[in-house]
Amino acid sequence: MLSQVILSLQLPFAVVPLVMFTGDRRLMGDLVSPRWMKLAAGAVATVIIGLNGYMLLQML
Repeated sequence: MLSQVILSLQLPFAVVPLVMFTGDRRLMGDLVSPRWMKLAAGAVATVIIGLNGYMLLQML
């Protein structure tokens, strides 16, 4: 169980930069994510981070 918690804590370190980079017009040019997708991805990232926090509190 602890190994799964540690693995899930790594997910935000991949998701948050991915959302930021794909939303940056300077980096992505014409392939930049639309605003609705950035908002949805930000919401998903927030849920992931929140669930990880909850899971950490359960482990203590």
